[in-house]
Amino acid sequence: MIVLHHTGGNDIDADAEQIHGWHLNQGWAGIGYHYVIKKNGTIERGRPEWAIGSHAYGENSHTIGIHISGDFDSAQPTEKQIENCAELVADICTRYGIPIDTDHVVGHGELMATSCPGTNLQALINDGTITGKANWYANPDKADIVEPEPQGARSTERFNTISACPEWAQPTIRKMVEKGLLTGKGATDADGLPADLDLSLDMLRLFVVNDRAGLY
Repeated sequence: MIVLHHTGGNDIDADAEQIHGWHLNQGWAGIGYHYVIKKNGTIERGRPEWAIGSHAYGENSHTIGIHISGDFDSAQPTEKQIENCAELVADICTRYGIPIDTDHVVGHGELMATSCPGTNLQALINDGTITGKANWYANPDKADIVEPEPQGARSTERFNTISACPEWAQPTIRKMVEKGLLTGKGATDADGLPADLDLSLDMLRLFVVNDRAGLY
């Protein structure tokens, strides 16, 4: 499952480092959430996904915790927070095979007695706003970043260079190459760029969704 949280208090735009300090002061091993989403939509990493979180007592061993900064009993999540949360949920659910529905994407207060994640954020969970957007991002066949493709091309078409990728994917792939996240197997073109990336259309779609979520 994925569990959504808020800061509460005075609508603080807390970042991961600040929350890490709070949790250390409580005697914890460090930040209990796996991700933090600030008001401008920036996604910051907390605990690694492979590490059990400390965010939902009794439910930590099988959940990933996302903290959305703000007090959503008194304020609304920003548009950027909503969109990037949905993209992040889509990415996590796709990678772990978690159904994108309100049984598997829940507010903290659905698991125990707490007002977290605030009335306004909980309403966006209950009415399907978060999961609806996440399903849209997880099914890029229906998204505007995807161009029409010939029948059968999805399972066979491969892209070995940046220029061979669809235009909507090129900025993301170029960024990943420049950061060393994609290197191919060593072959390069005349410009010194990888010439053997061997990327499928599904891989391109997932990379673009991750990029939009601020993970690269």
